[in-house]
Amino acid sequence: MRPLIHRLATAALAGWALGACAAETAKPAASDTAAADAAADAAIGNDGAAADAEPEVASVDVANQAKVYASDPVTDQKTTSLVTLVPPTDPDGKLTGAFVEVRNCLPEPGGEAIKRGGFPIGNLCHEVQTVQRGQDGSYLHVVPPALDKDNSDAFAELMMYHHVNVMHAFFKDKFGLDSLDFPLYALVNVNINVPMMGGWQGFPNAAFMPKEAFVQFNLPPRDKGAIVFGQYQNTDFSYDASVVYHEYTHAMIGTTRLLGVLVDTYGLDNLPGAMNEGFADYFSASLRNSPTIGSYALGFAGEHLKRDLSLPRKCPDDLTTEIHADGKIIGSGLWTLRNQLGADVADGIVLKALQGFTMQTNVDAAAKLIIAEAKKVSEDVGAKTKEALTDHGWLGCVRAKKLVDFEVGKSADKVPYAIESKDQTGPNLKVPDGVPGYVQFWIDVPLSAKAVQIRWKAEAAGGFGGFGGGSPPDVSLGLNKSKPAQINLFDGGSALVTAKVAGANGGSGTQVATLTGSCLNPGGKLYVMLLNKGGKASVTELSSKVLPDGAGQPGLTDCSK
Repeated sequence: MRPLIHRLATAALAGWALGACAAETAKPAASDTAAADAAADAAIGNDGAAADAEPEVASVDVANQAKVYASDPVTDQKTTSLVTLVPPTDPDGKLTGAFVEVRNCLPEPGGEAIKRGGFPIGNLCHEVQTVQRGQDGSYLHVVPPALDKDNSDAFAELMMYHHVNVMHAFFKDKFGLDSLDFPLYALVNVNINVPMMGGWQGFPNAAFMPKEAFVQFNLPPRDKGAIVFGQYQNTDFSYDASVVYHEYTHAMIGTTRLLGVLVDTYGLDNLPGAMNEGFADYFSASLRNSPTIGSYALGFAGEHLKRDLSLPRKCPDDLTTEIHADGKIIGSGLWTLRNQLGADVADGIVLKALQGFTMQTNVDAAAKLIIAEAKKVSEDVGAKTKEALTDHGWLGCVRAKKLVDFEVGKSADKVPYAIESKDQTGPNLKVPDGVPGYVQFWIDVPLSAKAVQIRWKAEAAGGFGGFGGGSPPDVSLGLNKSKPAQINLFDGGSALVTAKVAGANGGSGTQVATLTGSCLNPGGKLYVMLLNKGGKASVTELSSKVLPDGAGQPGLTDCSK
C-alpha cells in the first residue's frame, strides 16, 4: 500500500458543510438577553432566579464565570448554562489561553486576500478579539444575540473558548495527550468577501486547517494551524459543541496520519479521510455521551447531514465515496464498541491505537491495531472488540458492493459517487484506461442472461468555492469476472477489460453500456469499475438490468479483442 494524495485541509474553504460534520433556528428565548439579568442570575448560580440585593450576595465571586450553550441552541432550547472559564492568559481577559486563541472574523476591511490563479478575487474577514472581562471579573455580559444570523457577535468567541478547553482537558487530563499544548487559533463568524458575487458571503462549514493549508489556498502563511468556523444564514457553527469537539479532534489527529488517498491492489482508497471523520465524530459523541453530531449546525442544509452513530453502517455495503458519509461506518463501529466496553475502556483503547496510525493506515489495519490494544486489557475485551469491528465490516473490507439502482437525490446521504481526475492524482499514476473510482460494484448474472445493461450519469464536480465547475469528466466502464478488478496503478498493469460504449469510450452526461458475449459471467458475479479520463466526476445515477437480448440496445459490446 502506498500513499498517493496528501489533502492537507480537512475541508476546503467553501467545502462541504461539515457533512464539515436544525432546520430553522428556534426563536430566541426572552431570558439571557440582558447583561444585567445574566450577572444577577449567575450571582446566585441559578438560571432564571431573581437577583437578591442583600450585601452578602453581591460579594459572591463571579470571576471568569460565563453562560454558554452546553450543547447547542436546539438541544438546549435556547437556554444557556453557567460555567467557569479556564482563566485567560491575556491581562485584559481577551479569550487567549494556554490552549486556544479565539479570534472573531468580522465582515469588514482588513482581512487577508484570497487569490485564484494568482489573481485576487476577494478577502477574508478581519480577525480581532472583541471579548474582555467585565468589571466584576466575569463574562456574564456576553450573551447570545437576538438572531443567530448575527455575523459578528461576541458570544461565538465565548462558546469557542469554553468548548475548546473542555475538549483539550478530555484528551490531556484523562489520557495524558499533550500534542496540543499550545494556543491553537480558532476563528469564529467566518465570512468571505467576493465582490463578483455581491460582497460578503457566508461560510457554510467548519474545518480544521493545518498551517500548510493556508498556503495551499493562496492565503498568507501562518505559524500554526487553526479551526475555522463559519457563519451562514441562520446558523453559527461555533454554537454547536459537537462540531467544536469534532474539529478539535481533527487537530489532535494532525497531519501525519489518516490523510489523503492510498493506492492498493483494488485502485484508490480514500477511507483514511473517512476514518479521520469517523474518529472525530466518535470522540465528540463520547465526550458528550450522545451519538448525534450536528443537531444544530448540520441541519441547515437538510436533516440527512446530521450524523447519528447509533445507526449502524457497514463496509462495503454502505460505502458512498464521500468521507463524511463513509465516516459513519467508522463512527458507528466505535459507538458499538463503546456500548459493549463502556466509555472509559473504549475511549482509552481507541485513543492509544490511534497514536500508532500513519499515512498508510487503511481500515483493515486500523481494526487490527485497535484489537491489539484491546487484547492488552484482556482477552475478553479483545474478543468483544473484534466482534464489534467485524460486524461493521472493518476487517478485510474490499471496496466492492452490490450494484443497487442509485439516484443521488433519492439516496440516504444525497452524495454522488466521486471519481478523481488525473490532475488530482499526479504524474506517477499509470492510468491509460482512466482513473478508477473509489468503489467497485458487482452484479449477479443469471445463467440465462444474454445481456446486461449498465447506465450511469457523470457530471463535472464543482469548482473551488463555487466559482465555476471543473472540466467535463470522461467516464467509461471497466469489467472483471468473478472477483474485484485488481490494478497496479504505479506500474501500469491492469486486470481490467474496458468495455467500449457505442461511438465513444466514455464521456459526460448519461452513458449506456450493453454487455454481451465474453463480457458476461453467466451464473456468477460480474464486477464493474467506473474509469475517468476527464475532469473530476460526480456520478449522480447508476443502474443495471439483465436483458433477454442485446440486439438494438445502445452501447453494445461483446468485449472481444
